[in-house]
Amino acid sequence: MSEVRKWYSKLLPSLKPYLYSSGGPIIAVQVENEYGSNKPCDAGHFDYLVQLKEIYREHLGDDIVLLTVDGDSYKLAQCGNIDGMYSTVNFGSGGDISSKFMVQRKKEPRGPFVCSAFFSGWLDHWGHKFAKTGAEHLAGGLKDVLEFNGKTASVSMYMFHGGTNFAYMQGGRGDWNNATTTAYPRLWGKMTSYDYDAPLSEAGDTTWKYQLLRDVISNYSKIHEVPENTTKQHVGPVLLEKFIDIFDMVKLLPQYDPECVVESEFPLPMEQMGQNHGIVVYQTTIPDAVSLPANIDIELYGDRVYVMTEDGDVQISSRNRPYKTFPVNQRKLYILVEDNGHSNTGHVRYSYKYYQKGIIGNVTANSQILSGWTAFLISNCMPRGPYERNLKVSSMWRELFSKHGQKKTKPGQNKSKYGRRESKQEEDEGTVSLTKRSVQRGEKGFIPTFYRGDASLMIENDTYVDTQGWGKGILTVLYDSGDHHEDVNLGRYWPLAGPRRDSSLLVQVLT
Repeated sequence: MSEVRKWYSKLLPSLKPYLYSSGGPIIAVQVENEYGSNKPCDAGHFDYLVQLKEIYREHLGDDIVLLTVDGDSYKLAQCGNIDGMYSTVNFGSGGDISSKFMVQRKKEPRGPFVCSAFFSGWLDHWGHKFAKTGAEHLAGGLKDVLEFNGKTASVSMYMFHGGTNFAYMQGGRGDWNNATTTAYPRLWGKMTSYDYDAPLSEAGDTTWKYQLLRDVISNYSKIHEVPENTTKQHVGPVLLEKFIDIFDMVKLLPQYDPECVVESEFPLPMEQMGQNHGIVVYQTTIPDAVSLPANIDIELYGDRVYVMTEDGDVQISSRNRPYKTFPVNQRKLYILVEDNGHSNTGHVRYSYKYYQKGIIGNVTANSQILSGWTAFLISNCMPRGPYERNLKVSSMWRELFSKHGQKKTKPGQNKSKYGRRESKQEEDEGTVSLTKRSVQRGEKGFIPTFYRGDASLMIENDTYVDTQGWGKGILTVLYDSGDHHEDVNLGRYWPLAGPRRDSSLLVQVLT
């Protein structure tokens, strides 16, 4: 809890002037979210909530209401709340609203009925179908909530506005229910888009769902005029060509930033090397005492692994697949590991190692433990999200680009206006299409490669990057405007996994 105390000692005092007791608008503060879903529900479990309450009271005083929220189950409410915090519920549309609120009333005999998170849609995972909530169904559910108990219930919608998981921050969902204490639990990575099928789309545009909810709310509260949706700009095609493959990149990286290189006797997880997300490349040499071809076994890894040799042999697997041995025929061994997002929930019966990223444990060749490893922290040396600018990283990439110049293209431009993209035709009206060529292919798979494309653009409005036909990767934009430089890691793309094959990334932060 020391890090929590350190952070809250800065955050909470900044809120105190805005509390209701100080004449501000904050009438309550939510302390935890669905903590009752974490197991086991024992004394140690509640000690965490006790410490949280003490921290909040220390910085905000006794005049503010502290809330917790859990699912509409009394057992969850019991495990997610302690005395001195007001228990609320969350749920989606459908079912008997009264029975859901009665869960809260059983835990809280007095006080207002509060749905702290009324789900407007759901989050999406790579390789799964899009989660959709019908607009009419949601509007009917909201009406039931607002009519409940003589129109006295309070409700907060989650999400009302879709969003974007920039860079590597999309998180994941651990398959804890179907795992065992001896098996490595699967993890489903969430998508870059956090559109959530929300009333306001990822781009902030109104939708049919928004209009129906607005009609419902107008019967209970004054509503205002709705601004028009923003204009989307069509930029046109930008050619992407091979810039540098991963083998050359790890050779250059020590020259540009030695801090992105870590040497160790045995491979270390990402977190122990100071990188929490993204990609790490591990390199070692198989000793002469081990005969070739050698069978490579990795004890544990999180979450997707590429076992590579410089002859172009690339073998891929992930923690969600059955265990795999990798046969190699060269002594210089590279293992690229990419995380699929840290699990948003967990279970104490699993060791911490199941939550770590990178290589966790030993790597063997024909059952002999390999030592003498060099790790290249690729993502620590790449641009981050829109609010994590790193001047050192920015300068490094611009220097790399200056030594690998390309001709610039000037695509045509036009503008269009639309909300959530419902058809391919609409997408073509507001996208920048990036086309790859000069693909480097190894004997068994694609060598991970950096591609680049240069274009002189005047981006005045939001646009989308169309990644249709691509494989799996990360898209970064280095944007120069006079003396202003902006580097943004837009996030991951993986259209082949879906849920939509004409995948797109929103470019909004550059405007």
